Amino acid sequence: MPRVGEQVPTYRWCAPYGRSQGRIAFELADAYGLRPHPWQRLVLDDWLAMDGGGRLLNSTCLLPVPRQNGKTGCIDPRETWGLIMRGERILHTAQEYQTSKVGFDRLRAKFGKCKNDPDAKFPELNRLVDRYTTSANQMVLDLKNGGHIEFRTRGSSGDVGRGGTFDLVVVDEAQSYTEEQDAALSPLNSAAPLGSPQTILMGTVPDPAKPYKGAVFSRLRNFAHSDPYEGLCIHEWGATEVGDPTDEDRWYEYNPSLGYQLLVSALRKDARGMSPEVFAQEHLGWWGAATMSAHPISSTDWDACRVDAAPEGGKVIYAVKFDPDARMGAIAVCVDDGGGRPHVETACEMSCRQGVGAFAEWLVGVADYAEAIVIDGQSNAKTLENELLDAGVSEDMITRPSTAQAIEAYTGFVNATRSRELTHIADEATDESVRNCNRRRIGTAGGYGFQSNDHANATIVDALAFAHWKAMQIRREPTEEMLINL
Repeated sequence: MPRVGEQVPTYRWCAPYGRSQGRIAFELADAYGLRPHPWQRLVLDDWLAMDGGGRLLNSTCLLPVPRQNGKTGCIDPRETWGLIMRGERILHTAQEYQTSKVGFDRLRAKFGKCKNDPDAKFPELNRLVDRYTTSANQMVLDLKNGGHIEFRTRGSSGDVGRGGTFDLVVVDEAQSYTEEQDAALSPLNSAAPLGSPQTILMGTVPDPAKPYKGAVFSRLRNFAHSDPYEGLCIHEWGATEVGDPTDEDRWYEYNPSLGYQLLVSALRKDARGMSPEVFAQEHLGWWGAATMSAHPISSTDWDACRVDAAPEGGKVIYAVKFDPDARMGAIAVCVDDGGGRPHVETACEMSCRQGVGAFAEWLVGVADYAEAIVIDGQSNAKTLENELLDAGVSEDMITRPSTAQAIEAYTGFVNATRSRELTHIADEATDESVRNCNRRRIGTAGGYGFQSNDHANATIVDALAFAHWKAMQIRREPTEEMLINL
């Protein structure tokens, strides 16, 4: 028998279960011309695992696998089972139109090109067809048993369509799935008609040059690795290092369909033509440092910067960050002695419901000891600046950073953390913000910052970054003594 790729995932997580409909899905696929490989059958078993109440056990399923390994062999049987056996309402989305059309055409080849198609390959499936509907950006098949499947294109827009209620939402090409798209699609199966919602995300390693794309996929993958929970399952084939791109044994380890439809000759060509890093991402499922997380700062790096106590002396810089909704704000402090590692802490968080008076009062109380105060956040920044000026704080002490300076602050803070060039003390709210906030795209030149989510508040890490940035800026400025000597 020809050599084939490893059929067992590099990493798999699924809560224990007693029964599954995976065998039925496999038999349907086999009967209608698409026999799943062993690894695809394993995925189907977990996707269609049932809990004690007969509902699908896993509401969120992830399939990160290198390119051209046949994700269709997993999702086609899953969708066919849902349509035929349960009459599910299914939404299948892809980033590109052509991907959506291929999926729709594949289904039409199975169910027939139209209702009462005399040339249908499988007449018993064609008898289930009620109607087909096609439009500019979606293609629909309705069955007589209530089964319904739509193929939509996400494209470059965040608004991919908010209409409809579905049992299954499929996110194909998840490496390009953005936060904006997720906000539109995620609620669509919150009221699943059959009471058993499921979302499946399939894709390859996101492009490290575009971290805002694939942020959802990256975040969920990280949860599956670090803190998996019942209801989430993952099947991943992927290397932990770039390694030797010409080592063919590794190709079989991370490409389950190698030796089936995936050709060794194709990988040999790419191993010669691609850089080792690109080959590892595309064909070995390697999540490099820039793509392994939707979070800019890892827990490992942040924890390595922790100290037991703050320094006793140094220049003190404060930074204020307001959230976009003008509901909350955070004040951070950076203490820098000019020689050692700067130290950052969260000073306080406060509500903005009563305005910014409390922030102004707090900062006026420490202004005599501060070198600078940075204020950012379009909603309340100008108001706070005016109140501080009215209270006698020097205009020279206040900095309102530009977009370019904000990018510099975020990048500098991330790099300082990764290189262990700053310190902090343990604090639960600070730790959660730094470790768990997502990337947020800024501008059009690849800059990024931080974004809040259900698990973390970005105002804290933003404030820390601005305090650190200003401290480093002051450190680089010529001292008064040097200017006199010149």
